[in-house]
Amino acid sequence: MSAAEEIVPVDGHRVWTRRVGTPSSPDRLPLVLLHGGPGVPSDYLEPLEALAADGREVIRYDQLGCGRSDHPDDPSLLRVERFVAELARVREALGLERIHLYGQSWGGCWP
Repeated sequence: MSAAEEIVPVDGHRVWTRRVGTPSSPDRLPLVLLHGGPGVPSDYLEPLEALAADGREVIRYDQLGCGRSDHPDDPSLLRVERFVAELARVREALGLERIHLYGQSWGGCWP
């Protein structure tokens, strides 16, 4: 299974992304994974990358302040609206027009 990591610029910060599998077909939309936290990296969602084996691209990323993404020392960035905008920017940068979204814990309560 192919995998690629990419940094997406978001409001002057760097957000780490990882894509696994081949680009999805219209009937197999890509799956974007949103981790819990805030402050918890996406590493624990790595087993869900196995879903790419059936032809669905799986994308996970570390939200700003987590894991491999930048860790700015600015608590004003920890707002739901900013995280929603971050997801929109990641989708735009990765060319993800239509997706399935899996949010776990914190990642499931704001989109």
